[in-house]
Amino acid sequence: MDGKRVLLPINLPNNSVDTLLFASEMAGELPVCLTLLNVVGLNIAFQTRVYDELCMESEEALRRIGARFFGPAHDVSVSVRVGRPHEEIVAEAESCRAELILLSSPKPSPWKRLLSEGTVKGVIRMAPCPTLVLPRLWNLAPEKLRRAAHPAPILTGHWFTPSSA
Repeated sequence: MDGKRVLLPINLPNNSVDTLLFASEMAGELPVCLTLLNVVGLNIAFQTRVYDELCMESEEALRRIGARFFGPAHDVSVSVRVGRPHEEIVAEAESCRAELILLSSPKPSPWKRLLSEGTVKGVIRMAPCPTLVLPRLWNLAPEKLRRAAHPAPILTGHWFTPSSA
């Protein structure tokens, strides 16, 4: 069965586990094809060896995370990119034809707001598909999300109860 393609950017090494737990629950209930992405964002010129080593380490870490949270039963691929996070997340979403990008909201920081636009805002602005931004402490289970996305039809004029049928 072919599932929905979901892109899950992970900020190694200090990623919040919330998005992984949410995606894990979602993968248990819905058919999804997950892509775990890490963006290496160093500003070092002419140090390709450093980038190569960081990319190899990131890829191995993503594989361990994928095995730990999703196991062998789910379709999970990994990708590592080098560059500005919001640009690379959007580029990966386009290349893997993602149908959803799943992000966690950033930690509040006054300096980040003053100095940069922020990864989440950049992704939302440029994303080729819907982007779900989970709050720092989420408590919305995938079942509740599915019901919110596809509410039961509202019957007008009277209340329908199974016992009255």
